[in-house]
Amino acid sequence: FHHPDQTMLYKTFGIALVLVTGCLLGQSQGKATLTKNGYDDFVVAISPDVPQDDTMIDSIKSMMRDMSRVLYTATRHRAHLRTVKILLPKTWKYPTDQTVSGESFQDAEFRIDIPNNAYGESPYTQQSTDCGVPGDFTHLTPSYVKDGLKYGDKGKTLLHEFAKLRWGVFEEHGYPGDDKFPLFYLKTVWTEAGQANTAEKNFCVNDDIVGYEQDIVTGGGCSHDTSGVPDGNCMFFATQETKATSSIMSLPYISTNVNFCDDGGEEYLHDPDLPTKQNLFCNGQSTWSVISANDDFKNNNNPTNDTITNTDPRFIIIGGEEQVASIVMVMDVSKSMTPDFNDAEVDRLTAMKDAAKRWVKYDVPEGTKLGMLPFSTSTYMNDGFAMTDVTEAAKNNMIDKIDTLTVKGGTCIATGLYQAVVRPELLNNQEGNAILLITDGKQEGRCDNSYNQAKNLLVRKKVRLITIALGDAADAEIEDIAEATDGKSYFVQDNSGPGDFNDAFTGSTTFQPADTISNTDMTIYQHTWDYNKTNPNFSVLDFFDVDASIGKNLTFRLEIQNGNSNCKSPINITLIDPDVTGRYDYQFSCSKTNFGTYIQKFTDLAKEGRWQFMIKSVELFESITVHVTSRSRADNDEPIRTQCSIKTGQQALGEDVFLKLSAVADVKKGNTPVIGAKVMAYITRPNDNGELPPLELELLDNGSGADVIKNDGIYSRYFTKYTGTGRYSVKCQVIGDQDTQVNDGFIVSKDFEDTYAKAVPAQPGAPICCGSNALSPNSKLSNTGNFTRQSAGGSFQAKEGDLPKGDKFPPSRVTDLEVKNMCSEPTLSFVSPGDDFDSEDLVKSYTIKYSKYAGNLTKETFDDNTVEELSNDDLVGNVTLSPVKGGSTFSVHLNSTKFETGIVYFFRMKATDEAKNVSPLSNLASARCMPSAAGMVVFSPISLMLVLIYNLLSA
Repeated sequence: FHHPDQTMLYKTFGIALVLVTGCLLGQSQGKATLTKNGYDDFVVAISPDVPQDDTMIDSIKSMMRDMSRVLYTATRHRAHLRTVKILLPKTWKYPTDQTVSGESFQDAEFRIDIPNNAYGESPYTQQSTDCGVPGDFTHLTPSYVKDGLKYGDKGKTLLHEFAKLRWGVFEEHGYPGDDKFPLFYLKTVWTEAGQANTAEKNFCVNDDIVGYEQDIVTGGGCSHDTSGVPDGNCMFFATQETKATSSIMSLPYISTNVNFCDDGGEEYLHDPDLPTKQNLFCNGQSTWSVISANDDFKNNNNPTNDTITNTDPRFIIIGGEEQVASIVMVMDVSKSMTPDFNDAEVDRLTAMKDAAKRWVKYDVPEGTKLGMLPFSTSTYMNDGFAMTDVTEAAKNNMIDKIDTLTVKGGTCIATGLYQAVVRPELLNNQEGNAILLITDGKQEGRCDNSYNQAKNLLVRKKVRLITIALGDAADAEIEDIAEATDGKSYFVQDNSGPGDFNDAFTGSTTFQPADTISNTDMTIYQHTWDYNKTNPNFSVLDFFDVDASIGKNLTFRLEIQNGNSNCKSPINITLIDPDVTGRYDYQFSCSKTNFGTYIQKFTDLAKEGRWQFMIKSVELFESITVHVTSRSRADNDEPIRTQCSIKTGQQALGEDVFLKLSAVADVKKGNTPVIGAKVMAYITRPNDNGELPPLELELLDNGSGADVIKNDGIYSRYFTKYTGTGRYSVKCQVIGDQDTQVNDGFIVSKDFEDTYAKAVPAQPGAPICCGSNALSPNSKLSNTGNFTRQSAGGSFQAKEGDLPKGDKFPPSRVTDLEVKNMCSEPTLSFVSPGDDFDSEDLVKSYTIKYSKYAGNLTKETFDDNTVEELSNDDLVGNVTLSPVKGGSTFSVHLNSTKFETGIVYFFRMKATDEAKNVSPLSNLASARCMPSAAGMVVFSPISLMLVLIYNLLSA
């Protein structure tokens, strides 16, 4: 019984998707633009899964007015919202103000969607751990939009999220029970009597906090340990008696709080020692310091303007049922598309035509407007076709036009792009829409238009460019234009199977009006087999899993690549259901009319479980691809889905700045996290010496390295194993088993739930989810059973200067250093970084130091030889400080005789690799063994504690 192993799987993953979310060595500022103190084109989009409710539009307008007002105050009169676009889904019928001009739900800054159960109804922003790097999006629920006052002043709550999304700052408060970012911590002070410790609340504010504690499980009073620190179920509710005026990133609902904290003085005092996300990820910088360094404000951009008296934005309603997807195929018919005129001696013209015909025949949704413009040295509208509504009748004419394309001359790519925008038969200078460019060459000779002209036109007209580069020699400039237009780029390797082309063509509709999640196809299996061209007998037996979340519209698709010829003998296909009681036998003869494609759809709900299939053929083919999809089993339930992507960033190494990328897979059931899955990224890399197997990279949801929050269903890892300049591609495979679960969020007592919100208390309070871990001890979990998902994820093109020479990447910062059980057998643990960021490769060494004084473990003092360093002699058992594989947990027991009872000890560490690259200092951990009143030794809280040390004797 055969199932694709990892050495075969890479053939499926020959597709390269360039997911362009920002500059390769920079980050996107978001879609809205800030000029003359006003943000324009800020997009609030409603998901097609949200039922129509016209009152929601007025609610959106009200909350955005509130946010604009607070934004103007908090930025010290430097910014407000000037125009806000409200993008309605295609499922809504509502009067609109103008047509869509490139906006999409997938790209909107604020997205109104079904809840993520880990967060409940509370707003949240998905972002990385890189300080100053904008987030991906802010998620709002319909319930929050319509009600939301239970979360405090909406304007300030939204500004709290906007600051994370736009400027890349973080929360300045703690979370109940969180190890990295606790809601309560021990403040350590040295007095004449020695060390003294008091429990304090973890909020960065510039005044005393007034409020009360309450247990979020029982609804009663909080329990405290012997040191006076409330336990992990304790929530603190600040009341309006608190008169703090900063920071909005801490307690946004306090009425007097209208500012960001600042390093510049006492008025909006920032405490750099608090155990908050802002301090950890931004190295103690205040939020205003980070915001001021953003392009919105640096170099005195958008200076203070006290003359603005009305901050209400103008609202523009767009979208709704009138949305129409318009795409122009710009297809290369230059001589290099034929075997005689390219170095690879590959017939790219035929491959392109076959793929385009299959896409038009089977995949372009009806109602789409489609046009085609062939180009070489010039453009040839007579050989293409004008914008046409896609219908069954129109498809035949489109296919005939594609089939008759022939090569003509050189390559003027920019001319093809330019003419697709301006020609009356095509986009006719209208804003929005998309161009799908397919080419294998470089712009050459004297062309009517330059790349800069084409790029500027596309950007000005808000036309997205989706590119398909055929072969390694395709011009890198096309991907730069796709990036500038917030588009996508695909790379199809020569001689890859039809599945690669199909993924690329399907990607062209990514930014078109979305359907409901229950009507979206999920890829549960995809694989390509290359034929042994000397053996005509081909047979394969394999399987795919239909899990409990899917089963509707199960579609088995087989595609043959055979040089566009008719089959001489039929292919035998057998499908067997999980009960082995249903056997379905089919015969398929490929031909020019069916384009070598066989599709079998099951109209009834597919049985849950493992399906087997068998394919037998006696003919020689270049490749066979099988692609299996299905939809949600029930309309009122969400399927498990995955989205794979590449996140771009930068790493400063000395005076140079280099490419820093991570592979990310978002695995959710609907919007709710799926945890405990096995997620692999398969990365194809350029190689001058022939075919190179893809790199296998396991993505982790452990809250370390590239991963932000543990157990939130987002799996990630940095990529550092470059083989040189060229195109890199990634695809993700997700496998769930009996240990994989859905994180359905926090459970509270029934009485408490009736009074308080699930993720944020009805009385204003700090959010419960999510600090460093989206899984709490009281989370509700449900098993997923066996499932598989696959997703084309992303690629990037590494150019000269993007990559460092030699080993320059340091290990990642350890952010979860922890010491426990100080009274019995002290245990120190952390997730190990890798040689390069969070790679699996071992670092050379760990340097772990401890002290009674946190001031001895700062960046300035850590390397002092007088500070105690752990050695193998300080460990208990047959263990050493030898590093473990990156991404795995390092844990050792410490000799308890090293530590005095009742004294808080502080711990910090760094890692060093073979090239002597050193990680940033870890988080500061602390622990103590505290005697009880009866003289017995008991445990004390030893999660992250804030250190505020001063010596009264020296005052």
